[in-house]
Amino acid sequence: MGRDVTLYPKKASREELKNYLESMGFVKCKHFWDWPKGTLNYSWFDYEDFKSIDGVSVDIYPLSGEELSVTGNNWALHARNLSGASWHDVKMLNDVLRVARKLFGGTIKGDYGTNRYAPLWDDDSTPISRGISGIYSHVNREISAVKFALPDPSIKQQPHADGKIDDFIEFTQNLDPSRVIYNGLVPFAVSMFEYFFSQAFQVLIKYDEFALKKRSSHKQKLNFETLLEIEKKDKSIENIIAENYTFQNLNQLNKAYKDWLNIDVRKILYKKKRVGNSVSFLENRISDIIQYRHGIVHHFSIDRSLTKEGYIHILEAIEKGINEFISFIERKYGFKVDEHC
Repeated sequence: MGRDVTLYPKKASREELKNYLESMGFVKCKHFWDWPKGTLNYSWFDYEDFKSIDGVSVDIYPLSGEELSVTGNNWALHARNLSGASWHDVKMLNDVLRVARKLFGGTIKGDYGTNRYAPLWDDDSTPISRGISGIYSHVNREISAVKFALPDPSIKQQPHADGKIDDFIEFTQNLDPSRVIYNGLVPFAVSMFEYFFSQAFQVLIKYDEFALKKRSSHKQKLNFETLLEIEKKDKSIENIIAENYTFQNLNQLNKAYKDWLNIDVRKILYKKKRVGNSVSFLENRISDIIQYRHGIVHHFSIDRSLTKEGYIHILEAIEKGINEFISFIERKYGFKVDEHC
């Protein structure tokens, strides 16, 4: 699902359309679809203030068959984006077609009828809400993908009629090679936690008033290589600040948020939540998972008792920790996270 709209210019060459798109900030890209020979594929994405979610894709393609009869021109502009595109993405989709129609004339056809543009809505999003929503949506998709791809146990043995598992069955299940895979995915689960809190931190310190005030007096030595990366826009000020902390360590993570945002993440996570069949403080559960990851990565300590269900509980603990943080951020900054961005 998405938005598909085509402009059939009254008079425009491929070169004229190409120059026009590039003047609008579109850049050449590749496309998975098998377009007719001679097609040029372009894309646009606005990274400033997290305005884009999907961006806009526009293709200059040669016409044939019935399409040639629309205006008689040999080339057309096909613009599209996904249903989850941001307000800014949809506005650009409309703008690129509207301006092109003024320059080259022609007829628009697509999802909304003849010479109709994609409808816009009232947008009350902010850079913080868009940035956090994008990170949250990305992490949720990856967690769902891991759950879907997680292999079933290789050794399947039914428990006794009374539901009990004797020592022999438990011993043979510990030899299940799938449990090695579950262990190998623990660092991936922790990396999702680290990624979320690192990226959210960088979004918040870019716009939060407390952080901006601290930035004005912050002092940090930078080497020349880092300055070159900033000049080339390979790194941002937020990247450099975040590099001073380790987000796979709860103490370091909490220090980063307290130093720059006056937010106590450990306090947010100090809540009892049910994960699987047990109830415990999220802070303790996540700390244990991080230590579990440490043992696997640094000591190659494989826990043969980790089942598929146990690994899913690890993901659930990560999810619940992130959700608690999201609830706090929504209240603090006055917005609702868009899970579908």
